[in-house]
Amino acid sequence: MQKAHKRYQVLLLPGFSNLVLGAVTASVMASNSILGEEMYDFSFVALEAGEVIAEAGNPVVVSAIDEETDPFCLVICGGSPVSYQQDPLLLAWLKTNAYRYQHISGMATGSLVMADAGLLNNHKAALHWWDEAYLWEHYPNVRHSSDSFSVDRTRSTCRGGSSGMDMMAFLLAQEHGADFGESLAQHFIRARVGGTPKTHRVLLTPQQQNEQPRLTEAVQLMEANIEEPLSTDDIARHVGVSRRQLERLFKKHLSNVPSKYYQTIRLEAARSMLYQTELSVIEIAMQCGYSSGAHLSTSYRNYFGMTPSEERKRSMLRG
Repeated sequence: MQKAHKRYQVLLLPGFSNLVLGAVTASVMASNSILGEEMYDFSFVALEAGEVIAEAGNPVVVSAIDEETDPFCLVICGGSPVSYQQDPLLLAWLKTNAYRYQHISGMATGSLVMADAGLLNNHKAALHWWDEAYLWEHYPNVRHSSDSFSVDRTRSTCRGGSSGMDMMAFLLAQEHGADFGESLAQHFIRARVGGTPKTHRVLLTPQQQNEQPRLTEAVQLMEANIEEPLSTDDIARHVGVSRRQLERLFKKHLSNVPSKYYQTIRLEAARSMLYQTELSVIEIAMQCGYSSGAHLSTSYRNYFGMTPSEERKRSMLRG
């Protein structure tokens, strides 16, 4: 690969999500393809060279972050809040070196790292955590957003899950315009799977997101908790409605029941991992909240018309 104009440094936190990592790498590679030139590049980094273990257990080789030169954007990739622990050395490094980057982005618990380092003070941000009261108490200088992702000046944050792809598409569209953003979206819908993929998931429109904040929050919770799915009762309790009220909201605005809508989100996440990672079907099943590879395969075939193994084999043949 020839020298890229702009480099994304992808800083991996222990227990990072492969799904948010794939959002970065796939968006960068797709952008180069659409633009017809190697405008972007990426590298995996940490404070020290070695390996970082993902949420799913797979290791990724990283270089020491100080070995990189002329960075464009730092993307801090995290995972589930339950695995998050502050790293004083990393926070100190960020406070000293943040000025080097034109933009800094935090995905999943990467957003918490940014907040702990003071990089989100007086910025609007979408932080990844269970308890909103905790966020308001611990980060009083952050302007908390209920959106799945937020972009404010030179800082961007997302809660995790599929919102990582949405945020990357938004950031890249800011550089290249709305038409490019649409091309990037169509690339992931069509180029990866050949034609329009079979899907029954209805997405909330921007107007619905504004008018139905509880429903929007419920969907965001689902997207942010794929590996360990929440029960419908848990989601209803978290957003402050009864189970019956939540089911009515999903039926009216999304033509589905919460449990089946949640399963669709997890299956779409599994499909993304099939194309964007080299994880085994069993590893993908575990990361998408399925008890076994066989359980995922059955659900996947019922939804997409083929098993994960068949889909991956077909994609390799199209290559």
